[in-house]
Amino acid sequence: MRGFLRWYSQNLKKHQFAMNMVTTGTVFFLGDILSQQVIEKKGKDHELERTVRSISVGSFYIAPFITYLYNFADKVFGTSQTIPNSLKKTGFICLFSPAVSGGYVIINNFLQGKSTSYTIDQLKNDLPTIVLVQWKIWIPSHFILLTVVPLRHRMFLSNFVGVLWTCYLTHASNTGTSHAGTSNTGSSNTGTSNTGTSDIGISHNG
Repeated sequence: MRGFLRWYSQNLKKHQFAMNMVTTGTVFFLGDILSQQVIEKKGKDHELERTVRSISVGSFYIAPFITYLYNFADKVFGTSQTIPNSLKKTGFICLFSPAVSGGYVIINNFLQGKSTSYTIDQLKNDLPTIVLVQWKIWIPSHFILLTVVPLRHRMFLSNFVGVLWTCYLTHASNTGTSHAGTSNTGSSNTGTSNTGTSDIGISHNG
């Protein structure tokens, strides 16, 4: 394990964005697998396309966005792990939750061929709840990670939270938690698309 941690830390410094893309993709993969198999108990009816879609959006949108956000927060507030500084960074990062989650919803629906009106309705109905739950989970998590956890261990601990968060969101967004008008597929249930996201599985150099 120590050898792997050392290898990961070295490569993270050299290839930060690429390593975070791989890590985030893995988190979204595990989260959607747990959602479909453990919570929804789909078994052989597992939707592979949904899992691939989750991995793709997580890797190519969420990972770069959050990596840049973390780096920018470090430049603005510094890398001190004092409580006041951690509170500032946590608040700053969580302010961008609507952009992260909203972007995920838009891209995910685009990949499914959903109409613009469907996506707008889904954002109106689902995004406030998504962001609220996201804040409840990630505000305390970020504060703990930024205050007491060494930089080299943050990624692994945040991934545990990230997997659970992704599992919850993919389940909630695919089991009809709200209704968002009529889509181009003839369904009015926003639960037909995977809208879950989070700033997860991301590590930075500090």
